[in-house]
Amino acid sequence: MTDKLQKEGLPRHSVAGKVYALRKYHNISQEVLADSINMSLKRIRNVEKGLEEYGEKDLDAIKKYFNIVGLPLTEDECFAFRARLYYLLDLIRAKRMDEAKAIQKEMANIDKLKPCDFEMVMLCKMIEVQLFLEEGNYIVTADKLNISQDCIKKMSNENLFHFFYNKGELCARRDRYEEGLDFLLQALKLIEDNEKLIPDDDGWLYYNIAMCYTYLEIPYYAISFWQKAKQAHPDNKVMTFALNADLGIALNYIKANQLENAEKLLSKCQLKSEGLKGDSHIGFNLFCYGYMYKKAENWVSAIEYFDKAANCLPKDSAHYYSSIYHKIHCLIHDRAFPKEKQLLGQAQNLCEDNEIWKTYFEALEHYLKISNYMTSSDNDKSIDYILYTAIPYFTKMHDHFTAMDYYALLEKHFNKLESRMKSLTMSYAILGIYKRCFTSDGRSD
Repeated sequence: MTDKLQKEGLPRHSVAGKVYALRKYHNISQEVLADSINMSLKRIRNVEKGLEEYGEKDLDAIKKYFNIVGLPLTEDECFAFRARLYYLLDLIRAKRMDEAKAIQKEMANIDKLKPCDFEMVMLCKMIEVQLFLEEGNYIVTADKLNISQDCIKKMSNENLFHFFYNKGELCARRDRYEEGLDFLLQALKLIEDNEKLIPDDDGWLYYNIAMCYTYLEIPYYAISFWQKAKQAHPDNKVMTFALNADLGIALNYIKANQLENAEKLLSKCQLKSEGLKGDSHIGFNLFCYGYMYKKAENWVSAIEYFDKAANCLPKDSAHYYSSIYHKIHCLIHDRAFPKEKQLLGQAQNLCEDNEIWKTYFEALEHYLKISNYMTSSDNDKSIDYILYTAIPYFTKMHDHFTAMDYYALLEKHFNKLESRMKSLTMSYAILGIYKRCFTSDGRSD
């Protein structure tokens, strides 16, 4: 179609070029169009030669004829429509779903513009994907993106940005963080290479990249992108955005052993979270306090905060199970027998049908056995379970710091048994995790 437009001397994005593309796509002759919109044949021919322009009344008639009323043709209409699309995106991210769906309905017949404005259609589709993502409808999201992938070579950089962003966020929401990070970094490169590619840099790209680095346990990269997200995103757009970013920074400070920085930030987060409705932010803030005290080996304070966190967090959430796990782990270090054993049994019963956390608590059982009988050589089954089941599972779950805890336990155990080579092997494994977490960018292990 572009070649035909060039032969006619019509710019592809001009109104005349778009009407010409619609006419040709629907196999409508100039004569039929002229008769249908009550316009002279001579004038249509002059418009398509670039000698005249369509007037406002002409365009109203043309839109009715092609059933594209409410869709943009002129430059001003396209500018306003694009702004409305980005307003729709703001509504989606602010979780104002009723308003977002009302605007989505206005654009229901956007496909009718495919013959004449592919880029606008794709932009609408890419932003609509965000609606499906926010609703948690990942199957539809994946289907929409798979269909769009066939058009990737024809996409503008703006649409390509949204395509990579949507693919990255979908992968991250499905716990495929490495794959998601790859797509998000491709979106970032487009932003860096093309100034003002999208209307506002509102921080959500940095936010999702930071989330991926956090789950992949790459603390310094995560901190950097959390900070960029905060700088790019005004606090008044989404009230929880800055709080989530600060909690993300604090958690990664703890992983990077910057405990003083973490404590200062958590104090601020505690005040902010108490001003919000719901217990999830308060619970996660308490969890971070527990994790910080655990890093400092202040077992009593850590246990107290993990206990408080578990009481605030939703009972089926990952952070709830994580709070219980870390609490038991601290009890083992605090030598709180038999309380640790009793709580571990309760946790195992709770996770009997939870495949994700079942392995964690079973690993703790072996951790407890080796901790209590550190010098015993009768720990082969527990050692094998930790080395060949637990640690590979933690690594698969990107839980490298937990894996390091278990390597450290075995290193201490082998030292007690004076098994130097085995102890050294555990030391090298710990060093490998440090290198992976503090020098890697997270895109490959």
